[in-house]
Amino acid sequence: MSTQEPSRHRHAAHRLCRTLLLLWMTLTAGCTTFVDGGGPQLQQLSPLPTKDICRVAVLPFLNESNYTQADLIVYKIFMAEFNTSTTFQVSQEGDVRKAFRQLQIYPQQKPSFDQLRILADRLGAQLLITGTVNEAGEVTAGGMPNSHLVLTLQIIDAQSGRTLWNTYHKRDGQEYQKVMHFGLVATISGLARRMCREIIAAWLEGGLKACGG
Repeated sequence: MSTQEPSRHRHAAHRLCRTLLLLWMTLTAGCTTFVDGGGPQLQQLSPLPTKDICRVAVLPFLNESNYTQADLIVYKIFMAEFNTSTTFQVSQEGDVRKAFRQLQIYPQQKPSFDQLRILADRLGAQLLITGTVNEAGEVTAGGMPNSHLVLTLQIIDAQSGRTLWNTYHKRDGQEYQKVMHFGLVATISGLARRMCREIIAAWLEGGLKACGG
């Protein structure tokens, strides 16, 4: 065997190592972008009730953003997606708002622990879902329309009023094009629809299921 052959093997091995290193760096960067952009971050603070959960009430969302009616937009979208994706019996929006009026809970007011328990009793719900739109906006980035949304949702035990699960989710519309290779999501409503589906999917994967499911 010639003295040049080991040298060729060493060069080939070095090229392979460099290629694998570059591939690892590329994959790591891609994963970091995805995680930082955010799949839903689910905190299971306490276990769900052991008995079957049949009825859930989704309470009106709060709006901490500067986007007018972002809470109403996301609330209605979440209600629609939750009804489509699960088999829970979900309290009607009209019944929820009537209970709020009876307890004199005003728009953008967070119910107290006692009020949460009363709401659950009047609506016959075993779990309550609350949500806050922390940030929302539609801007132009690099000549392209882009949407931005930050949501926080809670699953609350009806009997105690304690938060069982807390979920934080943050996305901008360009992520679906850059990272996931979907079409650009330019509107708040379009972004909210995708994010609500992701949150519900994370809950279902985490063990949330309706009675008989």
